[in-house]
Amino acid sequence: MSKKIVIVGGVAAGPKAACRMKRLRPGWDVTVIDQDSLISYGGCGIPYYVCGDVSDEKELRSTSFHMVRDENFFDQAKGVNVLTRTRVTGIDRQAKAVFARNLETDEEYLVPYDKLLLATGAQPVTLPIPGVDLDGVFSIADLHKAIEIKKRIARGQVAKAVVVGGGAIGIEMAEAFTDLWGVETTLVEFMPQLLPR
Repeated sequence: MSKKIVIVGGVAAGPKAACRMKRLRPGWDVTVIDQDSLISYGGCGIPYYVCGDVSDEKELRSTSFHMVRDENFFDQAKGVNVLTRTRVTGIDRQAKAVFARNLETDEEYLVPYDKLLLATGAQPVTLPIPGVDLDGVFSIADLHKAIEIKKRIARGQVAKAVVVGGGAIGIEMAEAFTDLWGVETTLVEFMPQLLPR
């Protein structure tokens, strides 16, 4: 019996789960919904893109055969429907449907499901301090931010950087700024040591 599977989140776990479901149950209708336009990449690769070890952001989104994992790839190669630039705004558990809004057209609609998987990932903590919304202040939340940071550094618009967070991504971002670009970088961590978790 065919089932409708809806997966909210299209960066890492969502696409992986979708492909696994299609391998195990090829007849199931699997849909991935993500609010971003860039999907299926490992966020842990962002520092390697910023420092130049990964030269093109498409490499972070590509298979080992250099196929970019985008909506067309998932549709044609995996049989998975992907809705990008679409935000899930609510879940009706009784009706078994998610409320979705296309961020380009503002169209709102329901996407029915038999099974729902939430794979929305983690979000950086935004500090409750003045200035976090200023130009040049970034949270490394997605690939778009990394692309913008790399462009600014390459144009010579960044001489100094402060990285808040001494976890793996924070340390790698600090290294990315100093290693290739020579940006004077300060790393700040709240806990008494780096890599606190």
